Amino acid sequence: MSEKRAEMRRKIDEWFAMHCDGMLEDLRQLIAINSVRGPAQEGAPFGPDSRAALALAGKMLEAKGFPASDFENVIVTADWGPAPPLMGILAHLDIVEAGEGWGTNPFTMTIKDGKIYGRGASDDKGPAVAAMYAMSCARELCPEPKHGLRLILGSAEETGFDDIALYLNKNEPPPNVFSPDAEFPLINTEKGRFAPFFGASWDKDTSLPRIVSIKGGKTMNIVPNRAEAVIEGLAIGEAETYCRNYSEKTGASISAASDNGRLIIVAEGTAAHASTPQLGLNAQTAIIEMLAAMPFAESKGFDYVRALNRLVPHGDFNGNALGIAMSDELSGKLTVNFGVLRYTEIDFAGVFDMRTAACADEIDLPGMVRTALEREGVNLTNSTISKCHHTPEDSPFVQTLLRVYEEYTGNPGKCLTSGGSTYVHDIPGGVAYGCAMPGISHNAHGANEFIGVEQLLLSAKIFTTAILDMCG
Repeated sequence: MSEKRAEMRRKIDEWFAMHCDGMLEDLRQLIAINSVRGPAQEGAPFGPDSRAALALAGKMLEAKGFPASDFENVIVTADWGPAPPLMGILAHLDIVEAGEGWGTNPFTMTIKDGKIYGRGASDDKGPAVAAMYAMSCARELCPEPKHGLRLILGSAEETGFDDIALYLNKNEPPPNVFSPDAEFPLINTEKGRFAPFFGASWDKDTSLPRIVSIKGGKTMNIVPNRAEAVIEGLAIGEAETYCRNYSEKTGASISAASDNGRLIIVAEGTAAHASTPQLGLNAQTAIIEMLAAMPFAESKGFDYVRALNRLVPHGDFNGNALGIAMSDELSGKLTVNFGVLRYTEIDFAGVFDMRTAACADEIDLPGMVRTALEREGVNLTNSTISKCHHTPEDSPFVQTLLRVYEEYTGNPGKCLTSGGSTYVHDIPGGVAYGCAMPGISHNAHGANEFIGVEQLLLSAKIFTTAILDMCG
């Protein structure tokens, strides 16, 4: 490392040593807002809590000397340096539901053993704060940059990217953009995504024993860690035998309890991000597998429970039963998360979250899924699919980011593939860069989400150096 480079590193270290407490306080305030997307209100298209997080971030940027611009109450931006910006950083302030199983209050930031716990700590409020402070540090070290930077903070990343789609419909993105919403060293390939809604309906049948209802996951992009079924007409002892057997078979914790003449069956598993369903334990598919094997009276509703078990058997993460298993060298295997299910006495509705391999771009994947569902009498209600995103490794921007990562970590920089989609998915040349370090799971979308204090600081320093290298 040159003497000039070492001096810059020293100044960055000193700056963040002085501003670490400020970073943590800003993150604490953002985590305190339960910014799950909600019903639209006047001035808050994605709900008041998502809007509140944006407004707070705007005030934080103003306090740091960066005039913030509000775009249609869904995006906040701040610029540094001459226009138009050469570089952009895209992060989001909305979150998924907290869910159950936390050891701390998910909306009260808790620091324990060097880790920051709270919903959004790693996805994506912590990285957003790191980007804010990186921009501040870069400005102090280089008051007159040659090129501009734009920070873009959104509020609907977790629910379909409606915000960034609106923004990009009226604004050109900078030519070099990264999102700190994934992992290091750098992700230059993001799988495509297909999230079909499907269902069926039938006439009510009260023949006993029967399934009255099933409630599974609430969010398509989370592996459901809890599912509940209400049944009637079976003795609790018989149900408990099935619960024991299928707890052992599926790995889920399944139990039965009496409730006013009915039985409540609860399955508990492990949440994970839908892009890595193999890292979770799907309580929804576990309970379906057990219910499909139980001695219920023949009915159309029960037929559909057994059909769901055939279409997405517990542990089938790659679409083998659906007949869509595929992979390629660029992006790896297609994955399937059965994320949402609501079953009543007269109908059911569900959602898959599929992260598709690049080879799926060349075939009619929606048609294949439709055919598999229709064989079981299930209707597919949407067929929109996003294609795989890829930025060449030899891009000068990619090479700059990899070099900075190598300098700070001493580890080789390399390009990775992800099943997750970030804001850069449809932006030419965009990549995902940080904040997760290799081999560390932050429980994003699960209980006890966290990010290490030192990891957050290191990410901010990496971002600062990347900004200076591109814009200084």
